Amino acid sequence: VEEAELWTGLVSIVGSEPGGQMGLALANDDFVVHVLEPNPELVDPVQELVDRDGVYGKSLVVEAGGLNPLPYVGNSIDLLVCLNLTHRMEELSGKEVIRVLRPGGIAILGEATSEEAFSPACMDWFSKVFGADPQKVKTKSGAWLKFQKPEMEGTDDWSHWEHTPDNNPLSADQNTEPPFMTQFLGAPYYIAMPAITTAAGGRTFLAMGHIAHHEREEEWLNTLVARNGYNGLELWRRKLPDGYMVHRSAFIATDDIFYMIDPNGSGVLMLDPESGDELGRVRIRGERGEWKWIALQDGVLYGLIGGEKDPSETTIVRSNQSHWSWDELSRGYYEKRVPWGFGETLVAYDLNGNDVKWKYETDNQIDSRAIAIGGGKVFYYGPDLHIGALDINSGLKLWSNNDSEIINLIEEPGRGLTSTPGFKSACYLVYSPKALFFQGQTRMNVVAVSPQDGSLMWRRKKVTNNPNTLYVNGDLFVGIGEEGETLKLNPETGDTLKEMGFGKRSCARLTGTPYQLFCRAEPEGSVFYDRIQDKVRYNGAFRPACNDGVIGANGLLYIGPWLCDCNLSLMGSAALTSAGDFVFSVSPEGRLTKGNAYDREIQAGQEDPSDWSQYRGNVKRTGTTPVWLRGGIDLVWQYQPEFEFEPTAPVSAGGKFFYAGDDGKVRCVNAFTGEMEWIYRTAGPIKAAPSVWEGRVYVGSGDGYVYCLSANSGELIWKFKAAPVGRRMMVYDRLASTWPVNTGVLIHEGKTYFGAGIIDYDGTYVYALDAKTGEVRWLNDKTGHLDEDSRKGVSAQGFLTVADGKLWMAGGNVLSPVAYDLETGEYLGKQPGDGTPDANRGEEIGVYKNKYIIQGGRLQYSAAKNVVNPGYFAAFSMSGSEIPGPERRLNQGKIPPVWDDYGLYFTDGINLPPTYWSSEDLLKYLETGRSSDVPVPKWTVTQLNNSDTVSLALAGDYLVTVNESPTPRSLVSTWTVSGINPENGRVDWKTWLEKPAVPGALLIDREGRVLVAHEGGGLSCLGGDGAIKSYINYLVKEMEKSGDGKERITNLLNDSLAKINTEGARNLIIDMMKDNGIVVGKEAKENGAVIEWHLTSPLPFNEEHRFDEAFVSPATPDLTAPITVDDATHAWRTYTTIDRDGMIDLAEIYGRLEDSAVLAYAEIDLKEDRDLALYVGSNDGFLLWFNGEEAGRYESGRAYSPDQDLLHVKGKKGKNRILMKITNLGSRWAFSVRLVDDQSKPINLASLN
Repeated sequence: VEEAELWTGLVSIVGSEPGGQMGLALANDDFVVHVLEPNPELVDPVQELVDRDGVYGKSLVVEAGGLNPLPYVGNSIDLLVCLNLTHRMEELSGKEVIRVLRPGGIAILGEATSEEAFSPACMDWFSKVFGADPQKVKTKSGAWLKFQKPEMEGTDDWSHWEHTPDNNPLSADQNTEPPFMTQFLGAPYYIAMPAITTAAGGRTFLAMGHIAHHEREEEWLNTLVARNGYNGLELWRRKLPDGYMVHRSAFIATDDIFYMIDPNGSGVLMLDPESGDELGRVRIRGERGEWKWIALQDGVLYGLIGGEKDPSETTIVRSNQSHWSWDELSRGYYEKRVPWGFGETLVAYDLNGNDVKWKYETDNQIDSRAIAIGGGKVFYYGPDLHIGALDINSGLKLWSNNDSEIINLIEEPGRGLTSTPGFKSACYLVYSPKALFFQGQTRMNVVAVSPQDGSLMWRRKKVTNNPNTLYVNGDLFVGIGEEGETLKLNPETGDTLKEMGFGKRSCARLTGTPYQLFCRAEPEGSVFYDRIQDKVRYNGAFRPACNDGVIGANGLLYIGPWLCDCNLSLMGSAALTSAGDFVFSVSPEGRLTKGNAYDREIQAGQEDPSDWSQYRGNVKRTGTTPVWLRGGIDLVWQYQPEFEFEPTAPVSAGGKFFYAGDDGKVRCVNAFTGEMEWIYRTAGPIKAAPSVWEGRVYVGSGDGYVYCLSANSGELIWKFKAAPVGRRMMVYDRLASTWPVNTGVLIHEGKTYFGAGIIDYDGTYVYALDAKTGEVRWLNDKTGHLDEDSRKGVSAQGFLTVADGKLWMAGGNVLSPVAYDLETGEYLGKQPGDGTPDANRGEEIGVYKNKYIIQGGRLQYSAAKNVVNPGYFAAFSMSGSEIPGPERRLNQGKIPPVWDDYGLYFTDGINLPPTYWSSEDLLKYLETGRSSDVPVPKWTVTQLNNSDTVSLALAGDYLVTVNESPTPRSLVSTWTVSGINPENGRVDWKTWLEKPAVPGALLIDREGRVLVAHEGGGLSCLGGDGAIKSYINYLVKEMEKSGDGKERITNLLNDSLAKINTEGARNLIIDMMKDNGIVVGKEAKENGAVIEWHLTSPLPFNEEHRFDEAFVSPATPDLTAPITVDDATHAWRTYTTIDRDGMIDLAEIYGRLEDSAVLAYAEIDLKEDRDLALYVGSNDGFLLWFNGEEAGRYESGRAYSPDQDLLHVKGKKGKNRILMKITNLGSRWAFSVRLVDDQSKPINLASLN
């Protein structure tokens, strides 16, 4: 790493000994490491060795694989290390090393011994492979040969906001020849606006602005992020001042220095582009104004300085709409003249000589949006001044023109223009040798003036608010044709030379490369106009960001990110590389790898038809089970992984829960105890739930493989390579295959079905295998490129279902849902048209009443949380001649509905409660499609108003939901599981969760256990008395089986008591502990804690029922009689705590209520009269009576801690009564009482009767 001079990067290590340990060290130091081991037998032990510190599957994977070809996208690896070169020369292809290294990337090839260890054969191999004598490097770890890949010829930078100081957004990059494949996909999915990208030296720099329309964008407000331009890894980030205007020429990217206007505006800051470290500043003595604009050419830095400071505006909207409004920008965009970027002084500063070359001052303001450099001149414009030109070397004025006609034409407000108003902060002057082109957002005209004297050459009226001009090889392109069609004009006369056949939608700018022109497409996506073939193609996968457009630099195309919820298949940022001669067709042969358990007899296990063994319970994806819950449920156990990860939805079978995560691991958890039984490590992130069948667990991984594992042991039975070739790239901060298996693996009638891919133009591969042997039954490798010319078709961007003799898949935003013949794999659907979006992009899919496909929901590559989004669900008939039939819209949002024969249960968008439609009403609507037939809900769960339903599951007697609700006076939400009576929509019971839940990660197993997966990878298992009894019976059997298992069982039971809150369940556990000789709360009693209490349900605490009101007799409360207050009945219940200090968390029992109180009663038997002291802790206030007399109080709000108040009382021989009233103003709520003697030593309550 020191030799490569890397701060971070993507590293490939060939050889796992000691490559695994090397990789672990690098992964803990901000590197992403892939250890490639040719010997499969070495992989498992090395994986286990390095699986610590929480990095495995995130920034480190170890994988078996060959070395020729190397499994990476070209030009992506920052550092390749090969251990034991002498033994690798025959396996390792030097051409492959060169191919995968990014320009400037380093290969370190060595022996880990001494310099003399290199044989002549080794040196000869190096020279032949790399065409040069090796550079020898000696380190503490051995001797190495070093190779650095040369920079790519023909690349271009995008150094300024509009490419170069001439403001013409045309790249000269010769390495961006179509067609394309994906180089990497990058986060974040959504960013703040406006935003500007610059690129140079193999890096990109994204400056994000001061407006966030949704909460999901707020973390990126006023932020500058630098990334590796070849693999997308973040290099560094820097916060910008509040309201820093990024949409201007404030940033300049070069190979060696990144320039930006100093955050305080006093000069120019110079940063190391690799590390972000400050290298210095440019300040001009005597200039105390604010820098507004900068440009760099031939070693000279040019700037505009203004006397007035620009206003700082940060705008946070927090919209609940799945779009953003032009009426919700910051204030400056609505002023007649934007308040940013005006100055009076132009300067030129020689960076080599560190002195001012010249300075030009005016009395009126120059608009920084209209400064351009070209042809040896600096051109400038001021609406109150004139158009002018300065000599670039001397700063002398060459000419100026204050012709009011020209200025009026430039400034004339738009009338009758269509499209969005666009960003008025955008550049509106482009230089060409033939003319200067003025075109301002929301203004009426495109105006051309002479670069020789500023005289008017021509003007043409606009059609839309926001076309931009692009000068290409002597021609001008601008969208001023009919309905905004792009026209090619004569730049000197303005005459139309050609109608281009495409329009530029909205404000995303028109850009170009030597091969293509790009803009946002109508209705959505991107236009790729082929300049060589004179052909328009569309790509609906992504759209250009509004301010950037498509950028050609570093030999790649960069697209996004932005904050829109447009109908796209890919969010965030994408980099595209030329596909070259990549072969997309594949052979089914040679893809199966047999594991150690392949030839063993696999026990089918104790599986049951009511198991939740596949995603959403079954192959129809209904989200239902016939199992009854029979009443309320409570927490049985929790599992928390050592290190956090993003989990998949879980499945269950045979008394086990199975789930996976973005750390590439498959996990098996004992359903009775929550104990981890086994973990299997893949080499890529896993996004889809496993499936279980006949003692086998199937999972698709982001590494491009499908794995079949033993359900009992986790051993590998077989794995199948679904990806056509090994081509790893960064996919949203994880190293993954270009063809991950994110469809999940569907099991049906002894076969497995799955799809591999991300986006259609990279190819889509759909398979059917024999579920036991892994042998191929069919393969379809054609549907990604249903249109061979545009390379558009089906994308593997969702899950699978089976119906009507077809395999159905959610297929992205061009074609979805799509169908394949279940027996042959033949594609049965529509063609992709022109490639623009024409389908619901959601990943969810299922079968309703064996007549309709229900599809929609969340975009697979988008935020896992239920953030504001444009998702919706629709139903499609399977019975017509067209596959699928017409779309019938159902509910909004990304949370999938659940259904049975009686109806459909759903939530109609974010923060809306569950609703029920009857099947009779729904089928009528689906048949007619008339809006008048849209069902009227039979009920809506009004008790869940003001909460967000993130998961639904339907049991035989309850609709189970997981909800997030705001907590009064707290930024922390409350999470609950609710049981809704499907007959009337009433909430019959509710249980609280400790942590946020993952949307859709909910199941009900055959024993009536409810499992919720949490953010971070934890699990909560809930159940009623039946589940608790099963749990206890299992533990008793475990204790009987193992003589030394009592301590383990005791720990499990104590863990359950710490979490379970229902009275019946707690009493069952306590009785079981007592029956088996386990002392309940022994440590707490020895610490003097009062652990056995009677509690009321929450009582009112308000103006009518004040602090001093006891509700019962403090001396002799009647625990058998409910308390009636305001016509509400409040019963008593028992509660035993095992907390060492006796703390009882009332918020966990009753929720984070506001303006409430609870009465708590306990009795203590003393052997004699004695003085006592009570240590009391409370959140919020308390009032305590001891033997009927008030002993102490605290009336305000506070956070809980033990022993906050010390109360002195006189205890009597025999029974002593403690009555407490604990109040809550909101949020957390708890209390504890602990007995100590006059020396403050705990009174051992375990020794008392």
